[in-house]
Amino acid sequence: MAAPSPPSPARADAPRRPLRLVVAISLAALTLAAFAAVTLRLRLEPNVSSLLPERGDAAALRRYVRGFGGGDLGVVMVKGDDPDENAAVASEIARALAARPTVQRAVDRIDVSRSLDPWVAFRHADARARERLAAALSPEGMRERLAETRAMLLAPGSGAVAEAIAADPLRLSQLVFESADIGSGVRTQADGAFATDDGKVHLVLVQPAGQALRGADARAFVADANAALGPIRAAHPRLTLGLTGGHAIAAATEAMLTRDLAVSGTLSMLLASAVFALLFRRLRALAAVMPPLVLGTLWTAGLATALPGGLSAIAVAFMSVVVGVGVDTGVHVYAALLEARREGLEPEAAGRAARARTSRAVLIAAVTAAAAFGALALSDINALRQLGLLCAAGEVLTAIAIVLVTPAVGAWLERGAPPPEAAARWPDGLYRLTRTRGRALAVAGLAALPIAAVALGASPPLAEAIVAIRPAELEPLKVQQEIFDAFGGRRGQWVVLLADGDQERARARGDRIAERLASMKADVEAVDALTALAPAAPTQAERFAARDALDLPGKADELARALRDTGFAPERFSAVLDGMRAPPRQEVALSDLERGPASILLSRYLGADGGEALVALYVRPRQTGSVERIERAIREEDPNAMLTGYSRLEVSLRETLAHDMPRIGIVAGALVLLALAASLRSARDIGLAALVVASEICLVLLLIRALGIPLHAYDALVIPVLLGITVDEGMFLLHRARDIEAAGGDAVIRETLRREGPAIAATALTTAAGFSALAFCGFDGLRDLGRVGALGSAVGLVVALLVVPAGLRLWPGAHGRA
Repeated sequence: MAAPSPPSPARADAPRRPLRLVVAISLAALTLAAFAAVTLRLRLEPNVSSLLPERGDAAALRRYVRGFGGGDLGVVMVKGDDPDENAAVASEIARALAARPTVQRAVDRIDVSRSLDPWVAFRHADARARERLAAALSPEGMRERLAETRAMLLAPGSGAVAEAIAADPLRLSQLVFESADIGSGVRTQADGAFATDDGKVHLVLVQPAGQALRGADARAFVADANAALGPIRAAHPRLTLGLTGGHAIAAATEAMLTRDLAVSGTLSMLLASAVFALLFRRLRALAAVMPPLVLGTLWTAGLATALPGGLSAIAVAFMSVVVGVGVDTGVHVYAALLEARREGLEPEAAGRAARARTSRAVLIAAVTAAAAFGALALSDINALRQLGLLCAAGEVLTAIAIVLVTPAVGAWLERGAPPPEAAARWPDGLYRLTRTRGRALAVAGLAALPIAAVALGASPPLAEAIVAIRPAELEPLKVQQEIFDAFGGRRGQWVVLLADGDQERARARGDRIAERLASMKADVEAVDALTALAPAAPTQAERFAARDALDLPGKADELARALRDTGFAPERFSAVLDGMRAPPRQEVALSDLERGPASILLSRYLGADGGEALVALYVRPRQTGSVERIERAIREEDPNAMLTGYSRLEVSLRETLAHDMPRIGIVAGALVLLALAASLRSARDIGLAALVVASEICLVLLLIRALGIPLHAYDALVIPVLLGITVDEGMFLLHRARDIEAAGGDAVIRETLRREGPAIAATALTTAAGFSALAFCGFDGLRDLGRVGALGSAVGLVVALLVVPAGLRLWPGAHGRA
């Protein structure tokens, strides 16, 4: 292209100097503001609620996490082969932690047996326990129970139980508590210790100060706990000590995200720079492209500080994505600058020419990619909305920064003689693949095969998404799993969540559901509820009424006769008989529990969210077929109860994916088509670009299946975004072809590949490099997202380099046949 006659330097620069000064000052102010915001305000969100959908069971789980995650109990695991050493160390840890400022309470044992007056114990008796009590208070039942009691007293070593039997010869409290169908979620040994039967694992329960979902509180507690555990670890090297619980998980998650953000951001910059330098073969170009790229990324990070709640786990990927995709603009701008210098333009004029030639195309490409990312704002998952909005903003901001800064810096760097154009050889090999119409038809047929395969159902199946929410490598989660394994627990627990403006009413509703579920022994393995410790006042009133309906005063004489008939002296049990003739009515209140050692358990059952009291019950179903019956029972008992839990999250995530994928895909596709129409303005070119992205997306799906990459809500929803990211390669090839199409003949395809092939290879591979940096993240969801993004970028390049030349061969433009 011939160089235009430039105006004199003095006249050309005079009107631009004030504008340049304004632009420079504005950029500096914007950069300083963004830097200050990132330094002072950017925080990472360890709360998993941002990774959960906002509909269905997941919406209830979000509420549960908000209401209960803040005050979650901490747990210290003590594991070793010597039960006595384990018990002693657990007690030592409890004392050490209790002295720490970030700990409200720490206990290694607790008395939850509640050795109550047998007539008061009725307040804790659920429906099945009341049936057992009624049977025990029948004439036959009394004599049977007393015979068993006598046998116990005659056995060796019975002295320890003599006092308890004197207060409760029928052992009614045992019927209430030891055979209860509703538990308190606490498994203790006879001495009250939280330990396995063999004593090889002991637990210490810790009630931390502050909120687990506040980063500073979580970090302070974990630091305090580690300071207390450090000397004990050193003194007992044979033992394994582990810390878990809400605070520990939140602190570990935040540390993982901080590392992931730093590592992925740095690696993406290094990898993108290495790929850029390798393919572009102009190291000095990095000095012109990377600074504005850093500026655009910094501006985007500044926007991230405005996110309510902080930057979520998946949104951390924005930095790697923005860096990888943002280099694209720099490649095209700097290539145009070098081309202008080879045409004979002076450095300043070459910079202006590069900006003029590329700004429209690269900004349209950036807006196209931003539009595709912006489609993620339609997701029900807040973390994906964050990722989409930040990547969209980052695409546009980095493109603007590069268009503004790179030509000026590049002009200064390229003051010497322009480098000769280094022609790559591989474009000629690609050219030969579509040199004839027959070959072009074969390439087009191959491009259509993935589309047909996906249409026939060859897409990859959805994988488990829980690991993308709760990373398997997180140390507190490993400790949690060890505790599950040691105590015979298992995953699969459900949460029944009740919200009410009145806490007492919510507790009463929870008591009724707990009793209903406890009666479903064929479907429910265990029910864990607050009612086992402190039933609501209405529940206690109902149970005392059921006790009084048994006419205890009328049965007192029968008990005296039964005592005599089984060899006991009734006068030794006068206190029991007096209580039976005038049964006491002593209700337990939450305040009573709060004053005792069991207060540490309250945060497991009681929470608050949105001005409402929350009550949680924990249910473990026996089998998959029980789900529908349990759900029906809960709806019948309380239509407003919410059933949720991590074990039920897979269904919600799959429903969210089925809901989000079509609308995000349609919106992203429509936006990309609009951008293509605005940019290419040719039915043939639009059709070819659309074929490129359709073939690429389908091929990516097939490769995901072949490579075994887990496909879940967090990486699957990035697939539609690839429409906007990878359409650039086809667009720039078609733009270049249109510019030189008037030459006709083989020049169109050959020159398009020679001139544009290296540039789009650089852009696609730098994008893939940016995504690849996420493969080094500790968070599983980020790794999967990075693998899908890198694969899509690389596949998009290959497909574009094959399909566009084939299309140009089969459908030549108006100026000649290629």
